[in-house]
Amino acid sequence: MSAYPLPGGRAITSALSVKLGRQTRDGRWAEQPAAKYECLICETTDIVRGADEVRSFVATIRTTHPGNCPGAPNQQGAQAA
Repeated sequence: MSAYPLPGGRAITSALSVKLGRQTRDGRWAEQPAAKYECLICETTDIVRGADEVRSFVATIRTTHPGNCPGAPNQQGAQAA
């Protein structure tokens, strides 16, 4: 798969999805939060689970992956939220 083209020469190059999870009334996790980042250029998929892991992952993945992506590093594009 490659980047999804948009008007004006831009392209969607990645997608980040987050599941917020579910807690019981006493604060325990009934379903852990999870996040998934998919790069359409190098076809990498990264998945993390757990509240702290998701928080850290979401805060950094959009800046760390493009710098390490073996695909087209100079390609500018829009990223799906």
